[in-house]
Amino acid sequence: RRIMSLPLCSSSVPSAQPLIMEGGASSSSSTSNSRPQIIYALITRGSSLVLAEYTGMQGAFQQAAIQVLNKMDTVDDFKSYVYGDGLTFHCLMQPALGLCFVCMADKNMGRRLPFGFLDALREQFSQLYAPPQVHSAVQGGMQLEFGHEMQVLVEKFNSPNADRVHSLMNKVKDVNDKVVESIDKLLLRQDKIDILVDRTQLLSESSNSFRREAERVRRVVWWRNLRVLMC
Repeated sequence: RRIMSLPLCSSSVPSAQPLIMEGGASSSSSTSNSRPQIIYALITRGSSLVLAEYTGMQGAFQQAAIQVLNKMDTVDDFKSYVYGDGLTFHCLMQPALGLCFVCMADKNMGRRLPFGFLDALREQFSQLYAPPQVHSAVQGGMQLEFGHEMQVLVEKFNSPNADRVHSLMNKVKDVNDKVVESIDKLLLRQDKIDILVDRTQLLSESSNSFRREAERVRRVVWWRNLRVLMC
């Protein structure tokens, strides 16, 4: 995974334009005074055929995203590009179908949540569309059906609870891993105890056998000595 900076002119950066959120607040107040957010999401086939997109703001996001896609290589499946001041494009590739799942987010959001969003977007998209549908799709061909799904996912990952849930899931996974590890150690310990019990039992049986054999030998020797004395 790599983070790259694109040498694009500042006039083409969406944050330099008057972006207005649906609620009426400006994008600058959104990025500087509140939590970092996913601002724009896009699905393309190749670098320019837009299948579906979503944003809750106004701005030339699609144009900026296409610029990024045209400048990037397709070597890595996961890429992040710093774009302008305070924005980052995150790209998740699916080379087999030529698909690009892209989102633009505040730079301070980091990479974990944006890529979590893109992975969920890819999974949901794959569940709805088969490869033949993807190959035959036209410009904007999935916007009407999938645009709402993208909105739901964006709002979910922009929720204040999104990072908490992710963190909690990681903690639960860590606890489960430790429980599994503890159970494995317990089972291994039990196996060792069983082996020790088996060996102890075998040793006890061997000891009893040795004692009986020693007693038999002692009696044989005693009778032999007695015969010698009587003769």
